[in-house]
Amino acid sequence: MSTQSQDLADGRELAAYDRDDDETLEMAIAQAFGRVGIDVMERETPFHEMVNVDALRDLHEESRATPIRTTLTLYDHPVTITSEEVRIYAASAGDE
Repeated sequence: MSTQSQDLADGRELAAYDRDDDETLEMAIAQAFGRVGIDVMERETPFHEMVNVDALRDLHEESRATPIRTTLTLYDHPVTITSEEVRIYAASAGDE
């Protein structure tokens, strides 16, 4: 099991945000973080500077027929993204 997968297995889910069909991936990520009290617009580094959002969006738009899950870390929180939802997990103990 990868470290990232282990972090998710051990982590506590903080928020699950269901993405609307017409909602951009960027807005869904921002809304999910908003549910855990993180305003991505107020962060020093916007997430689009940490992640290639265009590539991520394209990947998930193309995967509607074959769903995939992307796992990454944003603002010290493990995040999973599918074409339908964004989930935010508690930061690992070493990151807090």
